[in-house]
Amino acid sequence: MAIDVSVIMAAYRAGGTIVRAAQSVLAQTGAAVELVLCADDELDYGALLARELPSTAAVRLCRTPSPRSGPSAARNIALGQARGPIIACLDADDAYAPDRLRRLLPLAERHGAATGPTREIDPHTGAVRVARPRREGPSLPVEDICELRMPFSPVFQRQLCPQGWPAIDFAEDVILNVDLYCAAGGYAFAEAADYHYHLSPGSRSHSADALGSARAGYLQILDLVEKRGWPEPVKALVRRVFREDLAAVDRAQASTRDAPSWRAIVRDGCGEREG
Repeated sequence: MAIDVSVIMAAYRAGGTIVRAAQSVLAQTGAAVELVLCADDELDYGALLARELPSTAAVRLCRTPSPRSGPSAARNIALGQARGPIIACLDADDAYAPDRLRRLLPLAERHGAATGPTREIDPHTGAVRVARPRREGPSLPVEDICELRMPFSPVFQRQLCPQGWPAIDFAEDVILNVDLYCAAGGYAFAEAADYHYHLSPGSRSHSADALGSARAGYLQILDLVEKRGWPEPVKALVRRVFREDLAAVDRAQASTRDAPSWRAIVRDGCGEREG
């Protein structure tokens, strides 16, 4: 069977969420979809999924050479196994809305890269924060990719970014999206093509050492910017945003009080709250 979309998933300590994530991929309609799952730990995800998914499910499994290689390494290994001309990404603790790929596939085929709203869901309060472009319209500006401090998961033509995710410690999804924006000359956006971003205390963004990881990642990004072939206004934007976030992290780490979470210090309040 020809594959339209390969969904890339890195899995690290995702035994409690992997079934939900995989089921949301395989429930997509209107496209031939495969899930390419790369384990970055020692869990047997094949056995776990075999108990919950149909035997005909289009799932390809692979593994990093050693545990904790990081999400970029795991995703890029999965990318090497993918068979589809269109690539999508899903974290192992998140989920797709039912029509996400059906809505985004034609936009990615036409424009190169596409995404939809990110619905950040707090499991404790049920609160939902929605990220979408600040101005209504069919595109996601590069300013919103960087300044909203919310993840936008891409659906994109593989040929636009064959190298995949950059080998950095934090915010690699932002840099991938900037790469895609520059390669495609824009970034399509569709309402109702939701990505369900489930907050998880065990994830990198919400863990106890997130500030240190963020600081290391921001320094890597500031070095990486100078090596990218992006237009100078895009480079200036990325420099400004990550210098702001680096300064915020440094202030938090220098405080004599308990350091706030990464989320609390870099999120600028953009977006919409529901629930």
